[in-house]
Amino acid sequence: MGATLKRLKIAGSWALALALVVLIGGASEALASCGSAACFLLTGEEGAVQLEGKLSVGLTYAYTISKLQSGTSGFVTSVDQEERRLIMNEHAEHRTILEVTTLDVNYGLTNNLTLELLVPYKHIKHTHIIERGSPPTGEGEYEAFQDAGIGDIRVNTKYSFLPSLRSLMVVGFGVDLPTGNSHANNINGTLQEPTLQLGHRTWGIAPSIFQSYEIIPHVLDQFARVSYQHSFTGPNSYRFGDVYVVSGGLNYKTLKILTLTGQFNWRYAVHDEFAGSLEIVSEAPGGGPNIVLDSEIKRRPVPNTGGTTLAFSPGISVQVRDQLRAYFFAQVPVVQDYNGGLIPDVSYLAGLSMSF
Repeated sequence: MGATLKRLKIAGSWALALALVVLIGGASEALASCGSAACFLLTGEEGAVQLEGKLSVGLTYAYTISKLQSGTSGFVTSVDQEERRLIMNEHAEHRTILEVTTLDVNYGLTNNLTLELLVPYKHIKHTHIIERGSPPTGEGEYEAFQDAGIGDIRVNTKYSFLPSLRSLMVVGFGVDLPTGNSHANNINGTLQEPTLQLGHRTWGIAPSIFQSYEIIPHVLDQFARVSYQHSFTGPNSYRFGDVYVVSGGLNYKTLKILTLTGQFNWRYAVHDEFAGSLEIVSEAPGGGPNIVLDSEIKRRPVPNTGGTTLAFSPGISVQVRDQLRAYFFAQVPVVQDYNGGLIPDVSYLAGLSMSF
């Protein structure tokens, strides 16, 4: 058994290394936005399906800080939703801190079908320079923006089936509700950037597939998940780009109550889109009128949104009691492809899950 376990560990290491090479080779161009995404890792709750009439309640806290990459200006395109304009180089980014506390409630409708409710509470802190190129100096105005409140609630269904005694498949389909506030203003009283709002101001859908296999029953298991998120166009003609996430890793159970996890997470987000004209900030001394590149109001990609990230996420899970589990993960960026905007640093996620 010892030799077998050793060979399986080596094979698992090579499989993860191969996945890393493939993902790096297939990474697409990534563009940073004013607001950064939180952790996108697997906690184990994605494959949790409750028996009929059973309930589980979870609480997670995620912390992500995004900073300016060394050697870059941080100039990004602003979105003027009221005047329907995209203004290139109008913002100079500094930093974003995003904290998300999420309530996760699962209820078993049948032995195979679970209804899930995800309620996020967000706290956003963002600093940047706005109104670059505006007289009298052209240097712009410093803004320390923050907001807090309920984000977009997701209603999700999870259906599980067992292809074999050691395998599990869970198919999910979620609907994002436009519950998060999207009307916060900046220091000048105009509508804040869409990527800094608590909500998307529109509906969305989020299908997913989760798979796990017990390599060594009750000791070593493999898991993977593929998910997709689509947001429909909002009333302000802004649409957040589609998001694809692929994750995979291994769980190693030891000491009966302790589980060690290692996983890779790949996230690709398409450019956001906005219907507006296109301008660029004047770099003349003292500032001046923006230079109009295209006055036509038409749908175009927002240059500083979307992107690709590959991260490695080690974690630990402890079975505190029969029905109570606690876990902690760190998400370490391995490959990030951005265009001079903010890049996420190491993120952290902690959580509790209890069944009734």
